[in-house]
Amino acid sequence: MSEKEQESHKIGLQVGSNFQDTQEVRQVLDQSISRAEEVLTANQSLESVEDSKEIQKIHEEAKELEETVADATIDTAPLSRLSRTAARRKVDLSVLEANDEEVQETPEQIERPEVPNRYATKRPVPLSVPIALSVLISLVHVALPYVNLLATSQQSQDLYAGWAIAQGQVPYGHFFGINGLLYYGLNGLGSLLGSQAFLALFQVLALFFAGTGIYRLVRSLVSSEKIAGQVQVLFYLLAGTLGFGGGYAGFYVLPFLFASMNFILSYLEGNKKDESFIIYGIFACLAFMISPWLSLVFYFLAFLGLTAYHVKQKKFAHGFYQLLASLLGFSLLFYPLGYITVWNGSFGYAAHQALYSLRALKYTSVQFFGNLIFYGLLLLSLGFASAFVMSFRKVSTSGQRIVRFMSWFGTLIIVTVLVGTPEQGAYQFLGLLPFILPLLALWFEGAEEGDSHRRKSKRSAIWSLYFAGQAFLPVLAMAYLIGYPIVNVLALQYGLVSERATIARYIQSHSDSNDTIYAWDQTAHLYQESGRLAASALLTPTSYMGTGENRTNLTNQIEEAKPKFIAVNRSVDVTAAVQKFLTKNYQKVDQKGSHYTLYQRK
Repeated sequence: MSEKEQESHKIGLQVGSNFQDTQEVRQVLDQSISRAEEVLTANQSLESVEDSKEIQKIHEEAKELEETVADATIDTAPLSRLSRTAARRKVDLSVLEANDEEVQETPEQIERPEVPNRYATKRPVPLSVPIALSVLISLVHVALPYVNLLATSQQSQDLYAGWAIAQGQVPYGHFFGINGLLYYGLNGLGSLLGSQAFLALFQVLALFFAGTGIYRLVRSLVSSEKIAGQVQVLFYLLAGTLGFGGGYAGFYVLPFLFASMNFILSYLEGNKKDESFIIYGIFACLAFMISPWLSLVFYFLAFLGLTAYHVKQKKFAHGFYQLLASLLGFSLLFYPLGYITVWNGSFGYAAHQALYSLRALKYTSVQFFGNLIFYGLLLLSLGFASAFVMSFRKVSTSGQRIVRFMSWFGTLIIVTVLVGTPEQGAYQFLGLLPFILPLLALWFEGAEEGDSHRRKSKRSAIWSLYFAGQAFLPVLAMAYLIGYPIVNVLALQYGLVSERATIARYIQSHSDSNDTIYAWDQTAHLYQESGRLAASALLTPTSYMGTGENRTNLTNQIEEAKPKFIAVNRSVDVTAAVQKFLTKNYQKVDQKGSHYTLYQRK
């Protein structure tokens, strides 16, 4: 073979080898492009813009590569560059596939994975809103009952309780009490300090911790800071209107109930150990010492929910150990505080009176139908019924299931008890807030998810959903709850309030500090206005008269104490036994007025 033929043969072999390399490169590129298209299809739900651009770029470069191969010559330099380019693209595709595998999620993970929601407990809670609203509501609530006498019958009795404790009397013995010992202790401490500012301070602290507690609860429950902030503001609106005038035990128990719910969610997320249920038991004891029967309902439902969770997860030993730890935490506070009632001899009375709401249930009286209409209208107008109905949807975490279970049955139990007790008032719905607010959060979350699935350009505002979506009935209800007490006292009952103040001054000037009186009235205002203690533990004949036992005790206590004065509101019916007692032992005091009749002991 000639030298020229050998050189041509050598060049031909080299071109053939490079051309074979080029075919391999094209095959690798085709496989890579197919792989990239599969990655794009698998991650179509994620709609990654960067991956789409990268794959489009691969297509363009592959097209250029095919054109280059088609026009390939015997020049070996372009073929070498082509091979290096193919190698780089292969490496880039490998990196892209690795990144796609990290981003790719299963459908269950995309829906809502049940993993520890640690960010909800560790992220700080905004403080500006709870501080501002707690101070504002407390100043209004504490000031108005004293200045304008807007306190309801229940508020007047709670205020009397604190004042009587400062005078040396004890709860459950000297006055009837359905609230816990710790609540009366706070009232008594405020009176002992002698300033309304301390009562306002106590309520500020209660509302502040309740507001931050509901924020943490909602943020952990639905993983949305937006919904958490809006439910927090809604909590203050509802608390300020339902408890207008302040001083109710419902304000002071809310921080501990919200803290207990947060504790349960934190445990379900894996952030609490079994031993930490001692703290949970302490929360339960503090709540029980403020509002006994509401706490019984709450923690009984929590026990059922956690028990169902432990049975499902087959954690029987954990559940039993947590129960023991909770009982230990409860007893650490209950026995020292409960010993106070044993020491002053009122332990039996405390246990008896704390369950008054359950003992006084009656569903056949005229009062039952009045309660049914009143509370039914509140449920509809405040959106509580809507929240209850709209919460019937699929939830994805154990925390949501347990909290929703507690909220459903807690709402039903409390409403059932309220319509059967004779004491009526919007303040009774304060006990619904720990159950209704989580349902509102689930309702709002469902509305946002629905908007997301429909791919709307704007999501429905929560405030529009709650207010405008219910024909602004919540606005009307809140305006009524605030406006009615003001109109009632300053317009409808102005003459009655003025005449009562006149009688209080007369009693104060014609009696000694050791004398007792009785106000046969709708409120307990007369005692503090006159500076005289009540002759009966049942401060008025219109409250806590749901049992025959209390009606009998009222008559017996008045006859036994023989108070110096008895002021009778003419719009309140007097029993035959009391009327006979007045006729025999008392004489009327000549007082001008059409609302009261004042009797003085002969």
